Amino acid sequence: MLLMMAIFAMMSAGLFYASRVGEVQDELAVLTGSASASPDAPDRVAHLVFLMFTYTSPLLLAMLLGILHSWRSLRFSPRSR
Repeated sequence: MLLMMAIFAMMSAGLFYASRVGEVQDELAVLTGSASASPDAPDRVAHLVFLMFTYTSPLLLAMLLGILHSWRSLRFSPRSR
């Protein structure tokens, strides 16, 4: 259950960052048929943060879960007693 919560939290954070990107907001505005409120200069920082989060979050989550699993198996193994 904790793993599912962590996965959904990461997905929610990704959707939050995606909602802050101007290009994504423009595409959603076109999809819903509302007027697009795009600024003159695109916000590249939000776009880069979203891309870096999207590409690195699965790797970081897998590394964290692997470290926790290794620590738990070493900590509670029968030979450590």
